[in-house]
Amino acid sequence: MPRTTLEDIARLASVSKITVSRAFSSPEKVHAETRNQILRIARELNYVPQSGGRDTAVTRTLGVVNPNMSNPFFGRLTREITLAARARGYTVLVFDSYESETLEAEAIGKLIEFSVDAVILSVISSDIDYHPGYLDRLASAGIPVVLVDRELKAAHYGGVYIDNLDCGYQAGRYCLEQGLEQLLAVSGPADSMVSIGRMSGVREAIGSRQISLDVVYSDFTFEPAYHALCEYLRDHPWPQGIIGANNQITMAVLKLCHERGVVPQRDVQLFSIDDIEHSDVFGLHIPCIHHNLPEMAQQALQLALAAIQSPERRGFRTVVRGQLLAQ
Repeated sequence: MPRTTLEDIARLASVSKITVSRAFSSPEKVHAETRNQILRIARELNYVPQSGGRDTAVTRTLGVVNPNMSNPFFGRLTREITLAARARGYTVLVFDSYESETLEAEAIGKLIEFSVDAVILSVISSDIDYHPGYLDRLASAGIPVVLVDRELKAAHYGGVYIDNLDCGYQAGRYCLEQGLEQLLAVSGPADSMVSIGRMSGVREAIGSRQISLDVVYSDFTFEPAYHALCEYLRDHPWPQGIIGANNQITMAVLKLCHERGVVPQRDVQLFSIDDIEHSDVFGLHIPCIHHNLPEMAQQALQLALAAIQSPERRGFRTVVRGQLLAQ
């Protein structure tokens, strides 16, 4: 089948080739109704810019899709990516998939429709074998994908990830140094690569030392973690220390502490793998692993821009190590 050209789109949209080119390269200079018509036709024709001439279809627009904007980690990371991209002259279209595979696919569909230059994606699943159909659609459309936080085996242009094993190791070492003998770790799903990495790090730090470790597997979101911890405490006493595997889980622990009259850092020692912002306002100091989100944003943006400029080259895997904040 012959490759779709700008002339094909122009003919069907009843506009000039220059207008079509401008709809991609300078969309703000094309009337919204005309631009939407051009983008719709381009999508229907499965228009893919030529690898050697991608500049004719550059929209200077990036897409960002993450699984949960209510999670401060993803909210702040998206903000940093947006600010960094705008400083480079790019518009950013942001979608929250709300932990839904359907909404994630819809968001990607919209970004393909808008002919974004690249997508920075945090998928809903932390299963490395997750392979939604939209990945093939993005490849067919010639839109490079950069992954953040969660890895996939699917083809992409590089990714930026947290060193989850090291996060867990630092958390476990800190708890050991506090002299704790009974420790509970509340984690996400047992088959999640993030969970596996973080819990493996905790276990590695503890090693053969005489410390009791229980792990409750649930989800990385607030409500499931809260209910999983409630269920655990029906049959077990409160441990000396609790590690929350992310900020949402730690917030669930704090809610239960409040309800049960348990004073954090006095009755039970808490540690969070993720910052708990403004906890000091409530007189709480929660040791944590801090992630440098501006650095992660810059790394992801650099990979996306490199993919736009050189689509024939594949990106690389960047791992960002968290910092222990104990004071």
